[in-house]
Amino acid sequence: MPAIVPDIAPVLVTAESPCAHCSLPVGSQPVRRGEAAFCCTGCAVVYEALGAAGFGETYYRLRELPTEREATRPVAPDALQVRELDTPEFLDTHTRRTADDQRVGELFVDGVHCAACVWLVEQLPYHVEGVIQARLDLPRARLRLTFDDGVRLSAVADWLARFGYALRPARTEALGQRTDAERRLLVRLGVAWALAGNVMLLAFALYAGLDRTGGDGLATAARWISLALAVPAVTYGAAPFFRRASASLRAAWGVRDLRRLHMDTPIALGIAIGFGHSAWATITGQGEVWFDSITVLIAALLTARWLQLRSRRLAGEASERLLALVPTITRRVCSDGTVEAVRVDRLRRGDLVMVPAGEVVPVDGTVTGGASRLNNAVLTGESRPEPVRLGDRVEAGATNLSAPLRLRVERVGEATRVGQLLAWVRDAEARCAPAVLLADRIGGVFVLAVVALALGTALLWSVLDPAAMPHHVVALLVITCPCALGMATPLVFTVAAGRAARAGLFVKSDEAVQRLTEVDAVVLDKTGTLTEGRMVLTALEGDLGLSPEQREEALGIAAALETESTHPIAEALVREQGNGRYGAPTAFESVDGCGVRGVVGGREVWVGRPDWIAAEVGPPSPPLAAAWSSYTRQGHTPVGVAVDGCWALALAVGDALRDDAHALVQQLQDEGKGVHILSGDHPVTVATVAAQLGIDLKHAVGGASPEAKREAVTALQQEGRTVLMVGDGVNDIAALQSADVGVAVGGGSTAGLVAADVFLTHPGLAPIAALLDGAHSAMRTVRGLLAFALAYNLVGAGAAVAGLVTPLVAAVAMPLSSLTVVALALLQPSFRRSRGGSS
Repeated sequence: MPAIVPDIAPVLVTAESPCAHCSLPVGSQPVRRGEAAFCCTGCAVVYEALGAAGFGETYYRLRELPTEREATRPVAPDALQVRELDTPEFLDTHTRRTADDQRVGELFVDGVHCAACVWLVEQLPYHVEGVIQARLDLPRARLRLTFDDGVRLSAVADWLARFGYALRPARTEALGQRTDAERRLLVRLGVAWALAGNVMLLAFALYAGLDRTGGDGLATAARWISLALAVPAVTYGAAPFFRRASASLRAAWGVRDLRRLHMDTPIALGIAIGFGHSAWATITGQGEVWFDSITVLIAALLTARWLQLRSRRLAGEASERLLALVPTITRRVCSDGTVEAVRVDRLRRGDLVMVPAGEVVPVDGTVTGGASRLNNAVLTGESRPEPVRLGDRVEAGATNLSAPLRLRVERVGEATRVGQLLAWVRDAEARCAPAVLLADRIGGVFVLAVVALALGTALLWSVLDPAAMPHHVVALLVITCPCALGMATPLVFTVAAGRAARAGLFVKSDEAVQRLTEVDAVVLDKTGTLTEGRMVLTALEGDLGLSPEQREEALGIAAALETESTHPIAEALVREQGNGRYGAPTAFESVDGCGVRGVVGGREVWVGRPDWIAAEVGPPSPPLAAAWSSYTRQGHTPVGVAVDGCWALALAVGDALRDDAHALVQQLQDEGKGVHILSGDHPVTVATVAAQLGIDLKHAVGGASPEAKREAVTALQQEGRTVLMVGDGVNDIAALQSADVGVAVGGGSTAGLVAADVFLTHPGLAPIAALLDGAHSAMRTVRGLLAFALAYNLVGAGAAVAGLVTPLVAAVAMPLSSLTVVALALLQPSFRRSRGGSS
């Protein structure tokens, strides 16, 4: 096959060399295809498939275009999910039939990241018969398909899988509601700006002296046309403000507390007064008109609301995309021994299901066949795989690592432990009322003050100059129209949310931003949050008499043997050393729960538990025994290596701390925040991590269940603390939901991301520092703009009461204050950079 990427030269390939397909580092074991090097077999297969299909040149040229999505390795589609795509239930739920017997649906596509991916995916209609149109929304990774009713979506998934993309179902119920609301608001916004633009053109003519150059007839016509255009702007464009103001008035009257008035109340009042006066001036032919200011005000306020709604949708869709990964279909074992694919919600207690290696356990149940190791970190926080065998109980959400298991179903769906935790999250969300923003808290007082001031102005000028009284009252109401006050908060948060999202920090609500500035206690999970969440080689001790070269050779031989194993400890050794120098094992045996043994390069090798190897080759030397004892006290897993019947190495394998963990903990402590660790991992391991990070051991709790984590967070809140919880697993979701602000770390579980207020797409802890910095900066901007808006209103109100401001000047000053707020909101420094440089 001709080379697809012409700039690859036959040079030495290192672990940091870019993969010819995805550009990620190839690692210590690159896959070679001629002159090209790849990080994995999947990339190599996709590379060759692109070339065979004739897409290679175009794809890799487009891939060089800038993109804000990170490159990812090819994603293998799940066979069960692909099979689900053709079921009538899926088609009825996730697609809709059109009048011409076609179907339209949206699905997630994993693995897309650049313009080349968009181009390639949109080639579907030319290569899969029956597909009419394919449009990929890259930022959302959503594929909109139009296809004939008889087309099998599994065929679409198979075609995409050739190029490393996985097609997954999208959960569309809530998404559709949000999209409809956003679409309706966008239509309202477009109409408002169209009307405002035309009214502004007529206003410019009036301001330029149309009555003097064109006569009173033209000026009167311009006023009447402006009134006609302003009527739909007020009745249709401003309808949401009037509805909320009306509801606010009814609620305030119901509790007999006018401080409950919403900020939309003074906005609606200002629009109504300004429009009413202008309409009366048009009808009577006397006085100034401000239709331009009113219509622009309405359009600008709608713009701020739409931007706010859109930013929240984009942040929320990231978690919905992860929800699509939750298993919805599984393998049920029938009475005759055959296996069929069924939806999980159709399983009943007592059914038998098969869970192959590498898949997620879909139910709570008991092992009736097979033995394997499960990764329960998502549920318990324990990073070490747990062996399971006949009779052991397993829970939904665990990942089966090494061998197929047969389970008897005990609980399904919301009855599982994971389901109960998710139900708790939903209940908590229903009870949780959004925080009242600063602008809303002052809105009631503001509107009362404006109305009282207007009444006072009317009384004052009724005495001083009754003829001028209406002009001064209208000038007061126009210049104090709280457009700047109403736009300040949503605009600042919208701009901040957009910048945060570009930095990989997705904040679900404005309340979370405000709460972040009040945090005085930070609770951190250990596994996957403070640590990398994967096994690594942390220490090595050679036996007496071994030279450094012999130690290196023994480690290399052990890693070569471990290439045949899927155990996390084996993966740690292979990542550390690779297998290139010593070749593949010529003999291999895995002893479950003990280790592996085999032959590499003619030398017999044992890797595994020290006591198991000791039974084979004899007791270890005192230095090796002392090393393993030290490793155990430090919370690491001891591993032994013997070669040709002699002890060689004592290894420690553990979950290493993230490089930025020390810096974050020190920074939080310097700021006066209490730092706590809550983990499901072993208490000794948790205490060791706390000691390494300088955290008080009283604040480090190990062996904590999800319920215990929630109780610990609640206890801190009862002490008057504002709690920030950082976690990454299902075992953290109850605590994430209970905390004042829950932050899910990138790479964490789906449920954790759903429960959190903030989720971070970049690994590491440095983004947490960026998050706190950005929140403080955004709130400073909010307070500054609110202070500016209030100062403007106070000065303007004083000038209007004193008769120094005419209605025309008020009409000009009102949009100028709004433009100033917009400019300052766009220039705010929040999330531009971080202390840790993460953004």
